[in-house]
Amino acid sequence: MKNKVLVALIVLLVSLSAAAQQQTAVDPASSATDKNIEMLANDLHALARVTAVAEDINRSRQILLAITDADIDTLRMPRGDGTYKWASLQREEGGRVKDEKTVEYVHTEKELRNVMVTGANGYRVEVVVPKKRSLVAANNRVWVRNVLVDSTGFDGKITHQELPVNAWVNPGDATGVALADIGKSVKVTAELGVESGNKAAVAEVALVQAKLVDDPNSPYFPAVKRLLQVRDLVNAKDINRGALKNTLDEALLSLPGQLEKRTADQAEAARVRKLMAEQGTTTGAIAIGDATPDVVNALADIARMLGGTLQEQTEARTKLDALIGMLKPQVTL
Repeated sequence: MKNKVLVALIVLLVSLSAAAQQQTAVDPASSATDKNIEMLANDLHALARVTAVAEDINRSRQILLAITDADIDTLRMPRGDGTYKWASLQREEGGRVKDEKTVEYVHTEKELRNVMVTGANGYRVEVVVPKKRSLVAANNRVWVRNVLVDSTGFDGKITHQELPVNAWVNPGDATGVALADIGKSVKVTAELGVESGNKAAVAEVALVQAKLVDDPNSPYFPAVKRLLQVRDLVNAKDINRGALKNTLDEALLSLPGQLEKRTADQAEAARVRKLMAEQGTTTGAIAIGDATPDVVNALADIARMLGGTLQEQTEARTKLDALIGMLKPQVTL
């Protein structure tokens, strides 16, 4: 009997130990999550402050982008090889690197006009032939013989490819060549020619870059989505201060506990103001937000009337007394 009890105690102790180890293994991750949320909350406060006080918001673009991009990168959890835990490159256009050149080599020649473009995260090559060669001159069609590709993958492996195209591209049209993989660093060279020596043309070669798409399963997905909205506003030609302030505020309130904290702070501030009014005490200073827009408008109207006729001044003093009486909380006995 004693042996059975001893065995049961040992099993219980082992189970408790395993549970404690499991909790210890979970807690650091939870702690890391809290640290990231705390970091984001602090940075959103900083962004909101800069947005509110900057004399020229467009001149603060660089610091706003630097903070926003750093937070997005952190929440996506970068790995050492340039990839992320909570985001991945997809074959959707996230940008392009391009170069436009004049093409004069005839398509039958052994050596053609080589147009080279280099960029990161490339997955497709496009050759575009504009309708016009200049403001007045019409363009001519372009022969695309091959696309040569030198690509370095995220695993460090380097591949060389020669992709045959052998197609004419008419003015106003384009042709594309898909790469087998998304390359970390890609250099492409398009071999281009024209129909004859008197039919020079202009062609644009573009390396289409993959888009970094966030994983909806990420615990930070909602936060990153908000930050991307902030970045779009900051990247605008002229930053809309009001829209940016509202977006930053909603981003902050979407974080765990922030809405509840603000509501509690507002309730406490109202309680303190009421108590001070009942006791006749003051802080010695008026802070932003102490008066509602209706109160501000009423005071502005009174100030205007005080500069008017004697009758308007008398009415203004009457309105001021009424406003003071209305704002002063009733003392409950």
